[in-house]
Amino acid sequence: MDRQSAINTLEKHHSAQIYQPEDYYHHVVNADGQFLGTYIPYIGEHYFSTKPRVLIYAMAQNLARATGLIKAWHNKPDEGMFRQYYHSEKLHVSIHPYDTGHLKIIAALVLSVYPSTNYSSNENVHNKIAITNFVKFSFYREGKNGQRLDTNPPSGIYDAMWENYCKYEIELLKPDVIVGVGNDLAQAIKRNLNHEVKMLKIPFPGRLNLNSRYIPEGKRLIENGYNHMVNIARIQELVQGTPDKDKKIAKAIKTDWYYFREMETCFKKALSKPLK
Repeated sequence: MDRQSAINTLEKHHSAQIYQPEDYYHHVVNADGQFLGTYIPYIGEHYFSTKPRVLIYAMAQNLARATGLIKAWHNKPDEGMFRQYYHSEKLHVSIHPYDTGHLKIIAALVLSVYPSTNYSSNENVHNKIAITNFVKFSFYREGKNGQRLDTNPPSGIYDAMWENYCKYEIELLKPDVIVGVGNDLAQAIKRNLNHEVKMLKIPFPGRLNLNSRYIPEGKRLIENGYNHMVNIARIQELVQGTPDKDKKIAKAIKTDWYYFREMETCFKKALSKPLK
């Protein structure tokens, strides 16, 4: 399987699915009654030649306040099917924790600690991995004055996403490692996964989680004399080949080095164990 063949195959499969979330949930994000369809994963140019193949699943897009963006995607010839490719030259795939740099660093950590990896730190990690959202649709909740606010997907939708989209994505992409971002989707993958593939669950790298847990822990270490610059330098070295024109990767490393240190420790432990 090559990249373009995989893209074409995913397009045909996802286009053929008849699942419409608005038939089951009333709070699916739409723009003036227009519901966005599904989209295919972003596949890096060298994904299929990389060892290990890493597939990252984030949770879902948050488009409650993005009416203009929804309309713009609707007006595209593909109606948004390829929206994870629209800004790939900028290393953006419309997934916030990836576009901020956090999941690029996570990918580099996984690639670097995997036994028999062929990843080199001078390579662009964006070309090496595949990434998408597990839940292909956005949801909202009612805020004050009727405003729409982002909210997590309903728990019941995860198995539907697996049956209609994600199972096929995994079968086609044949990853060696799947990174699940957040507890709900990681549990959904574990519940359904029957492939010989490593599953790594990571806490969602959102500011609320990072500011309340990981940043305070890192500060305590520094106050006790810990030299965190060693960690920063190591992480920077691992992504030196990944372009960072907007400095978001550098900012993520500087701010959230402790989070990445903890994730790397978990990855080393998990990837050293044989599959059950």
